[in-house]
Amino acid sequence: MGAEDLLVSLGGSSSRFDGGTYRDYARFARSHVLLSARAHDRVAIDAIHLDIADVEGLHVEAHDAASSGFSATACIHPSQVNVIRGAYRPTDDEIAWASGVIRAATNERGAFLYDGRMVDAPLLRHAEQILANSGRLED
Repeated sequence: MGAEDLLVSLGGSSSRFDGGTYRDYARFARSHVLLSARAHDRVAIDAIHLDIADVEGLHVEAHDAASSGFSATACIHPSQVNVIRGAYRPTDDEIAWASGVIRAATNERGAFLYDGRMVDAPLLRHAEQILANSGRLED
């Protein structure tokens, strides 16, 4: 998703408001890229974060992108790599939850409760994705 590329093709002057959030057209395009890519079983790569010094803003955006389903966030400076990788890396709590759900599923049929939450096929796939992203997917 190239927000700045789109901006230039539209003849605009900024893809973001003064507070740093995307303008509506960029948010729409970002969503459309994500949904279209995933509908065609392709990866979606989120836009760059132009403000290299804004590490917190990059962290927030990359975490949102990972949570939304993007496969990666493009970066423009080496200092951004670790922040972006960290945003896409599952937390220890997420890994523990996913491992527990997968273990619990071996004794269950259909939807079941795990730690007070309903778990069904989509949540099992989510748990598998977490473990795959952490490198801990068990056969």
